[in-house]
Amino acid sequence: MAGGMLALACGGALGASTQGSSRGEIVFIHLNDLHANLTPHKDLVRDSSDPGEPTTRVQTRGGLARIATAIQQIRGSAQRSVLMNIGDTYHGGVEALYSRGNAIVAPVNALGIDIGVPGNWDFAYGPITTRLRYNPESAPLSRLVNQLMFGEPVASPNYPLLGGNVTTSVPLLDRGAPLLPPTHMMSLGGHDVGFIGITSDIIPRMSPMLALGFEFLQGEQAYQDYINAHASTLRQQGADLIVVMSELGLHKDWQLANAIESGVDVIFSAHTHEITTQPLESASGALVVEAGNDGLLGVMTVNLRGDGSKHFDWSLVQIHADIEPDPEVLRLVKDARAPFLVDNPGFSSPMPGSDMQLSESIDTMIGLAPASLHRRHALENPFNQFLSQSLRSHYGTDLAITPGFRFDAVVPAGQGVTVEDSYRYLPVPPVLARGVITGKSLRALLEFELSRSFSVDAFDHSGGWLMGLSGVALKLDLNADNGHRILHMRRVDDASLITDTDELTVVSCLRPFDPSDALCGNRGFADIQELESPWGTEWPAREFLQWRIEQGGPVPTLEHQIIDVSGTRLWPESDYVQPLRAPVVRNTGIKLIEDK
Repeated sequence: MAGGMLALACGGALGASTQGSSRGEIVFIHLNDLHANLTPHKDLVRDSSDPGEPTTRVQTRGGLARIATAIQQIRGSAQRSVLMNIGDTYHGGVEALYSRGNAIVAPVNALGIDIGVPGNWDFAYGPITTRLRYNPESAPLSRLVNQLMFGEPVASPNYPLLGGNVTTSVPLLDRGAPLLPPTHMMSLGGHDVGFIGITSDIIPRMSPMLALGFEFLQGEQAYQDYINAHASTLRQQGADLIVVMSELGLHKDWQLANAIESGVDVIFSAHTHEITTQPLESASGALVVEAGNDGLLGVMTVNLRGDGSKHFDWSLVQIHADIEPDPEVLRLVKDARAPFLVDNPGFSSPMPGSDMQLSESIDTMIGLAPASLHRRHALENPFNQFLSQSLRSHYGTDLAITPGFRFDAVVPAGQGVTVEDSYRYLPVPPVLARGVITGKSLRALLEFELSRSFSVDAFDHSGGWLMGLSGVALKLDLNADNGHRILHMRRVDDASLITDTDELTVVSCLRPFDPSDALCGNRGFADIQELESPWGTEWPAREFLQWRIEQGGPVPTLEHQIIDVSGTRLWPESDYVQPLRAPVVRNTGIKLIEDK
């Protein structure tokens, strides 16, 4: 392709027979999990040139202006194309946080997106903002409340969005009405393409406040029925091609693909940030693909042939530094960032229950990375190790627990960390707190969290990867059943076993509106007390991170404290950050496609 773009991998011919004259070609461009990344940034890339010992390297990728150029180049060589934006878009960075996503909308709207699906973090500004962003015409009450609370409107996407798996549930007003339509039909050169949209189902588990007034479809069977019913309707309406855009994540989507009826051609996945260099095949015939994050674009070229067969080619386009930025999108990006690059931006967090302030330019250097900081491992990763060990060391507790988000910044050891980077790690308002937990409750908490990341049944998954832990050494069998993965827990300091009756002090985070026994969304704690900063104010976890990097000092030993005896291959040895296992399918008589 022109402009120095690189197709990283090509899936080749897939699907039905390739014989027969061509009726036409449709190119689907797949952008997922932008996470409010407006500018190019460092990314940790898997280098698989040596299949025996894959390594990683740091590479600059992304940037909306470069993404825009790449999209134009792809479309310039395609007769018919569809640009899809799937998953988390308006949350993940400092500009997004302090503007409730508004700063991200205009640059994204300039990409020329045709259709999309919101992600779980797009619900993170609360139900009022969610309604006004995605369905403003149906929310007059939300508009009034928004005006009283925030005084500024909520900017909306300029393209249709789908997500029929969430309905509104405000009594007497709109109970049962869909927030977004479930399907959309698009005509492309005489070919009708049917789209089915699925947004995330984990918002109630992120925080009940974010899900207030919404009801989310839950359970594998419900999603099988949802896809089967809408695919049948779209076929009856004459769809030549049916695709699903899903924010459930690659693992759930592949499990669904192996259980649904035939008729869906492709499931375009988001949420899990996984990279499929080859499409995952399934028992239903649907292909499943995901394109990582904003550092890549997925390109699925579908050739509809005269004999009714279809031919599929999948490739990944790298958004690298050699791509010339699109001038108009670059201008919009600069305009969006300008208020955050002054000496004292003067922003206050719009999130209820948060007092976070932005009082310095986001390009301010706060210190040097004491180690390579990133979150690119599902079990243990250096950022979570650094933060949790720093917290435990500072407060002298037995344990520290930090959130297991997927999004991050990548800062190599010894390089500068900016204010903007710190918000990439923690673009959320929770403050620090301490509490007490028994060994029995700790084991139950960790078993639950391990199931949410490593269960064979993808519909047990929820949230990101495993949280950051310090103070406890775990011996695990990741291939064991839910509730039975922990072989033993030991204190790091003296290697003594942690028994059910032990009481351990913990430093973690306290989220607004959490139950009285919860830290960082996990329950089972007692004697919870909010912690103060050295200046006598509440201390958001992000501010502690900035203070810790500014202070410098001894670097905690980032040694692995979790041992897995199962031999489960993890990234970069595996293609996937979160293990991709043969999906659980409860329907009998279906031949499974074996795990990759």
